[in-house]
Amino acid sequence: MRKQLLKTIIALGCTLLLLAACQQSQQETSLDDPAHTEAPIISPYEDTATPGPADDNHEDDDSGIHGLISVVEYGNSRAYIFGSIHVGHQSWYPLSPIVEDAIDRADIFAFEIDMAEDGGPCICDDGCNCGCDPEASDCLCQVMAYLFFEEGVNLETFLPADVHEALMENIGTFRGINPAMLSDIRPVALHEILLYEFVAPALGLSHEYSIDMYVFNRAEERGQPSLGLTDFNDHISFVADMPVEYQIATAKYSINDFDTMLEEMEELAQIYETQDIYTLRQQVRGSMQEAYEYYERGEISAIGLGLARYWDETIGNYRSAFFARQIAGLLTEAEEPTIFFVTVGIAHLSRELNVFHVLEEMGFDVTPLYPGGLR
Repeated sequence: MRKQLLKTIIALGCTLLLLAACQQSQQETSLDDPAHTEAPIISPYEDTATPGPADDNHEDDDSGIHGLISVVEYGNSRAYIFGSIHVGHQSWYPLSPIVEDAIDRADIFAFEIDMAEDGGPCICDDGCNCGCDPEASDCLCQVMAYLFFEEGVNLETFLPADVHEALMENIGTFRGINPAMLSDIRPVALHEILLYEFVAPALGLSHEYSIDMYVFNRAEERGQPSLGLTDFNDHISFVADMPVEYQIATAKYSINDFDTMLEEMEELAQIYETQDIYTLRQQVRGSMQEAYEYYERGEISAIGLGLARYWDETIGNYRSAFFARQIAGLLTEAEEPTIFFVTVGIAHLSRELNVFHVLEEMGFDVTPLYPGGLR
């Protein structure tokens, strides 16, 4: 059972919720190249749709999923930046002609983590002998430590009795689950398993048809190389690094009954499928304010509010800024003209502190390619 769960988590990349908490932060990074400081900054805080430049012959084509695709150029290189979610439906493809055209042009593909066959964790034997340095590379034993409790600890011993009782009651609403088989999984990893292995399939969604996997398969078909913006261990280290009180709060506030989680996932999928970017931005940017309102009404504790802020900073602001800096590095360090196609979660393109905004603060021009150019 543990091997199957681990395989599931690796396939998902321990994907994060689309609606991570959001709030604005300031970045002070910049490039020394003066050529990237003179162009007007496109504000990410405007709520009304404004026309944006279109790419080539796609000016009037708004069909299909565009994922807020935008382009950043540096010298003779360019990066197409495309927003994804980590599950999908087979009917979503092909994507918007704007996106498909960018995929066809790309020389190198980049994802949040390396999705190539040898890009995951280094496989260990039962004695955790990995044939690689756990401190210098992704080691399966280290991944196990991130996702599973240490020996002698389980959900029942880790959680307060009332939280554990409520959690088991919620898990009991999921068909086909024996709660005892999940008892040694940390709450954040458990949340991801329930969401993506039980809730998503009930809606006809699967990580096998995720946007990320579709783009990766297109890259494979073309024989083009791919890379990760971060390594696998860093991608999931928030599970282990999350303070204990926030892990408990995850079990208390984030894992709901099946019907509630089904409704939430269905709404997210519908927003993405219809590319309702206005609603997406409203939800992503309003979630932190909503958390404060819940706290003021006494519906969540200070620890619950702290959990929202932890996700806002760690998963939202930090990672959005990190991805932007990695994209900047791809462009500025390219030794020859290169076209990159970069796929990141669309929340990192929609929150107030987003990848586009950080790149603009660094001096790059960011040009939306989708009709309307709303950000």
